[in-house]
Amino acid sequence: MATHKNIGYNAFPTTDNRSSMAAALAGKLLNARNESLNDSMSDFEGSANKLELVKSIEGIDFINDSRSTNVNAVWFALESMTKPTTWIMSIEDRDSISDDLLDIIRDKVKHIVIMGVYKPEIFDFFAEQNIAVDFTMNMEDAVRTAYYAAAAGDAILFAPGTTSFGMYRTYRERGDKFKEAVAQL
Repeated sequence: MATHKNIGYNAFPTTDNRSSMAAALAGKLLNARNESLNDSMSDFEGSANKLELVKSIEGIDFINDSRSTNVNAVWFALESMTKPTTWIMSIEDRDSISDDLLDIIRDKVKHIVIMGVYKPEIFDFFAEQNIAVDFTMNMEDAVRTAYYAAAAGDAILFAPGTTSFGMYRTYRERGDKFKEAVAQL
């Protein structure tokens, strides 16, 4: 008959072990709540990558809203604009642009710079709306094109309206690239 050697592990936790596990679990829950709270708080205006004023150059404000990863967030960002706006975006699907979004684009946007893969459908759609539109392949060209399209008293809003699509790992990295491109002007 085989015998089992006790190696010091008890399958049934003692009171001390249960207290330690409860404390560890409570600590993990508190950290999770703090991370959730930090994520929620970072959604407010002025936080990194959410309606963040990056810099003003020759009277043109550069606003980073890389957290705008969908059209609803873009609507909010555009609604917040109080100056004539050049909008750097990456929306590829015309069907995702609601009438409400189109109304605010017509009201607030004077120039659109599409960044990413060229999609004639979206380019032509905005051109048909009598909005000046340009296409660029990368962040540096998008920022430069927007800068030359803007005038003193304008704002340049980077609100892509999409996820990073493999161009960047996260919206944070994408926002950092926007800031770097602005710094190069």
